[in-house]
Parts: sequence; C-alpha cells; structure tokens
Amino acid sequence: MIRLERLNGEVLYLNVFQILFLESIPETKVKLANGDFYLVKDSIDSINRQIQQFFHACLSADKSQDSE
Repeated sequence: MIRLERLNGEVLYLNVFQILFLESIPETKVKLANGDFYLVKDSIDSINRQIQQFFHACLSADKSQDSE
C-alpha cells in the first residue's frame, strides 16, 4: 500500500497492484483497475518512489526469510 493525499487533504492508502496509470493534469490523477480514479496532491515522481520502496521492502523481506 502507498500513502497519498487527496486534494482536500484526506489521506488515502492505495493497493499498488490496482493502479493502472498516473496522469499529471496538473494535479495527479491515479486510475485504478476497477475504473475509479483519484486526484491527489502527490507528484508522479513521489508516487513512483513509494511504489519502488514498496517493492524493495517486499523483496528484502523475501530474502531475509530465505536466509532463516
């Protein structure tokens, strides 16, 4: 899950596997697989960093389990 902030300041947590695309219009539009979309304050670069950190954490956890 990644943490995003909607335009009204509300915090939103999204499943990264549901994100289809991101669009900058100038706020960021996050389109989900179910057809919903959210307009958020976060930049596309910020969202991409969070997604990378999420996958890095998943892979790091998997490696630590292999060593046990």
